[in-house]
Amino acid sequence: MRFALAALVLLAASPAAADPAPVPLAPAPEHPAGALIGPALNVSDIARALHFYVDGLGMEVGARRGPPERLETILVFRNAGAGNLLLMADSRPGPHPAIVQGNGFDRVVMRIADLDATAARLRAAGFAPGAVHEAMNGRVRVMTATDPDGYRLELVEIHAMPAGGPR
Repeated sequence: MRFALAALVLLAASPAAADPAPVPLAPAPEHPAGALIGPALNVSDIARALHFYVDGLGMEVGARRGPPERLETILVFRNAGAGNLLLMADSRPGPHPAIVQGNGFDRVVMRIADLDATAARLRAAGFAPGAVHEAMNGRVRVMTATDPDGYRLELVEIHAMPAGGPR
């Protein structure tokens, strides 16, 4: 809890770009060892990345912090109470190293409430999500998508276990 409070204090104290209606960040559950806040991804074009994550995936801007030339944008799913995704954009003048996907990082896995609606939003926004695959007798549905900078996402929709357990 101390970490979550410190993060919120840091967010409040940081200079930030004005957001019309920021989404409140969910408090972290009490856990003595800590908790994962979420991955931080370097992005080459924040507008293009927001088009993918906000318009395509349905995430919302939870907060922005830092100076405009080194802006950190924290994305959340409304009412999810789960992790965040941090987009790191560097718009300082000068050359920037290319974002290169290596073999160490594989993908970000996100739980999605409605995979069909998400696929439709991604297509409408001009992106090409993968096919939906089912597992565990249709209880789990999985789709992949790749963001504009080449980060792979695994989008997972999980349905409740039927009464009486697995069939």
